[in-house]
Amino acid sequence: MSASDGGGVVLRRVCPQDRPALIHLMGALNDFEAAIEDNRADASAAEGHLDWVQDEIERLGGVTLVAELQGAVAGFLCYTLEEDPGTFVRPERRRHALIWDISVAEAARGQGIGQALLKAAEAEARAAGAGEIRLYVLEVNTRARRIYGEAGYRNYERLMSKRL
Repeated sequence: MSASDGGGVVLRRVCPQDRPALIHLMGALNDFEAAIEDNRADASAAEGHLDWVQDEIERLGGVTLVAELQGAVAGFLCYTLEEDPGTFVRPERRRHALIWDISVAEAARGQGIGQALLKAAEAEARAAGAGEIRLYVLEVNTRARRIYGEAGYRNYERLMSKRL
């Protein structure tokens, strides 16, 4: 897969040469989340977290998409295809995609890169037989919740926590 969204953003599958950019983007995501949620690690954990995520994405047959803007990696999104276990979800609705991480470089925000990544993941998931796409977002991340809402995402479940 390699395609342009018409706005100069090129979307493609990740390749080994993208690793430094993905570590940087993961670090920025980690720093952002550490600033709004006190249990999150900062950028110092980015490389290890990226390695773990990419290993899991590969093990589960998932996909990592990269967005390039003017020849430089400006964002990424990774997802897996999954199925709800048991019988609490109707059979035809069990297969879904789950977005693990999405990050867009701060300098590239507001240019539609995140939306282009979401749309590409949605199209690929639909083509693979998924009936929906899901993601987790921190409750305190109001900007991301607004962006996802504008893209058509809605609350599906609510994970509640209590610090002990």
